[in-house]
Amino acid sequence: MNVQLPDALNLLCPIIAAMAPGDIIGIISRVLHILSAIILVGGLFYIRSILFPAGVDACYAGRRQIWAKWVGMATAFLLLSGIYNVIIIFGDAKADGVKIPVTYHILLTVKLLLAFLVMFIAAILAGKTEAADRFRGNMRKWLNIGWLAAMAIIVIAAVLRTMH
Repeated sequence: MNVQLPDALNLLCPIIAAMAPGDIIGIISRVLHILSAIILVGGLFYIRSILFPAGVDACYAGRRQIWAKWVGMATAFLLLSGIYNVIIIFGDAKADGVKIPVTYHILLTVKLLLAFLVMFIAAILAGKTEAADRFRGNMRKWLNIGWLAAMAIIVIAAVLRTMH
């Protein structure tokens, strides 16, 4: 049986075969990181822009638990892939004898704090506790804060990417 691969896949096979295992893991880590961010931030954007105008009850339409699971999975993948990515960046810099600028450390710290804020907001708004109910009572405010923090993360990430 002769299986025909799409042209794009035929082009990728030799490239992937030439990669070191660490490169493949790094790519998988970046993809998981970006996809998880898309899920978390995109979900907050969708809730804020599409669902919230119809009222707090419309935001989950009885499906809060499903969103909560996605928030948990996205948060876990963001944390794991983010830690891996930072270890690799710092390890590569050390191996190359390059000193990472203080500005990078400061921006990375701000990015991490903002990321924790976005994760917290997504988790608390999807939660089932009394505290979650209180946060949902002021949902517009928290969705706006989450969205602004996410935008700041994207800008900082772009700046950090140019620094290593």
